[in-house]
Amino acid sequence: MNFLLINPNTSEFVTERALCAARAAASQATEIDAVTGTFGAPIINSEADLAIGAYSALELAAKHAHDYDAVGLAVSFDCGLEAVRELLNIPVVGLAEASVRQATDLGGRFTVVSFAKRTEPLYLKLMKQYTDCSNLAAVKCLPALATEILKDSERLKSHVEEMITDVVQQTGCDSVILLATAFAGLADDLAVDIPVIDCVSAMIQVMEHCVLDPQAGKAYANSSFPEQKIVQGVSTELARCYERFPSD
Repeated sequence: MNFLLINPNTSEFVTERALCAARAAASQATEIDAVTGTFGAPIINSEADLAIGAYSALELAAKHAHDYDAVGLAVSFDCGLEAVRELLNIPVVGLAEASVRQATDLGGRFTVVSFAKRTEPLYLKLMKQYTDCSNLAAVKCLPALATEILKDSERLKSHVEEMITDVVQQTGCDSVILLATAFAGLADDLAVDIPVIDCVSAMIQVMEHCVLDPQAGKAYANSSFPEQKIVQGVSTELARCYERFPSD
């Protein structure tokens, strides 16, 4: 299997962390590449960032998503997910989408943990796309973290462990989703007594399942292409995608 991860923000270290976590979670025969956005926010944390990120994801998909069996959006807000699905004819899986699926499979109530307090309403809005929220205990975000902390796994792990301990005491949740690409790869090393879902690992599991079971993969793949048309001001690759779409 050959997978492509698309990170529509501009932080290369985030892409590298996601790629390392993805390769660690994947089966031995799975090969994974990753690409990073060339414009937009270094870390996505607002509605405006999301809009730019969705366009970035589309451009990256048009330029790079060739000869792959599935694509994963390595961005915690799944920005551009449905649009990228429209563009391609292979399964496209989002981090939040896959994480909620895994938390639901575990049963009980789950809490979403990320960072930047300003993003809590955005994550709550996102959760409502994937669940009726009856199993959502809470969305809790650490204060905004400096880049040097995000890049330092040990310091980051300490912040995350403290937050998880607090949210379990506050909510009594049964599991926690670490929903931040920058948190990828931390879950297995945390000293906490509760199941912790690594969003990248969850996404890779869904991607592999989609390829191994094409029927299951249909739920994550395009069902209707956009109409063929001339679009202006976009990359040559994205314009060519539109030229190849059906005419009706």
